[in-house]
Amino acid sequence: MPAIRETYQTLSPDTLQYLRQIPALFAYEEFRRQPARVGRVTEIQQLQNALRITLAIDPHIPPIPHDVLTTIYGNLDINTRNLEHCRTHWALKDVDLPTVLAEHNLSGNARLLPQPRPPKVFVSYSWDSPEHRQWVAHLAATLRSNGIDAILDQWHVRGGEDLAAFMDRSLREADRVLVICTEGYYQRAVARQGGVGYEHTMVTGELMRDVGSNKFIPIVRQSGYQTQVPPELSGRLRYDLAPGPNYAAQLETLIRDLHNVPTPIPPLGLNPYL
Repeated sequence: MPAIRETYQTLSPDTLQYLRQIPALFAYEEFRRQPARVGRVTEIQQLQNALRITLAIDPHIPPIPHDVLTTIYGNLDINTRNLEHCRTHWALKDVDLPTVLAEHNLSGNARLLPQPRPPKVFVSYSWDSPEHRQWVAHLAATLRSNGIDAILDQWHVRGGEDLAAFMDRSLREADRVLVICTEGYYQRAVARQGGVGYEHTMVTGELMRDVGSNKFIPIVRQSGYQTQVPPELSGRLRYDLAPGPNYAAQLETLIRDLHNVPTPIPPLGLNPYL
């Protein structure tokens, strides 16, 4: 609608705040034939040449099967004549989504409440080898599959983009930063070389401003005395993700930490001698 287009064509702070307050439908392109989900847009970032949208799925609304979704395209104002259901985009519709879902028994008794913003985590590492880059990407993908908005240069940097600006923005906006400590990272960090050196200079500066910060988490892949951690992080609790029997437990503890879900503490019992 022209009125909606005119109101929201410029993403002012008030507009962004409003967009974060309304329920949203997240669907795949038609050919994927995947179920749609309902949730909220929790963050909209205006980057150099694009928008980056962070979303949170409402766990109380079950997935909407593709075959069911196609039957309510008209109710959702999804225009199939211009192939809107076949291309990647986002759009604001003059549609009462909760009412449409309720009328088709797709929401149950859920209230479509606002969803919390997923924890945002920046992964800082060195390009030691193709295998190491793949390992880092797998770790970041695992975090994303567990509800953590992992930011990784392999996914979020486009050709021609300013790498220094990306690193600065990512470090500044992240809730936590995973520092993947390898020998290559250690050497570049200590010598302040390349992108790792630039990132670590910012890490050191932030730690100096807030010594008690727990924002930066060392992650090591090799257990034992060969592990090298930059001096600024050497005394901080690290997670050991080296292959072995402890990997799954360490990864689970890391994910709990990033979600700010503390490990349950057993209740304190009575003194048995009283």
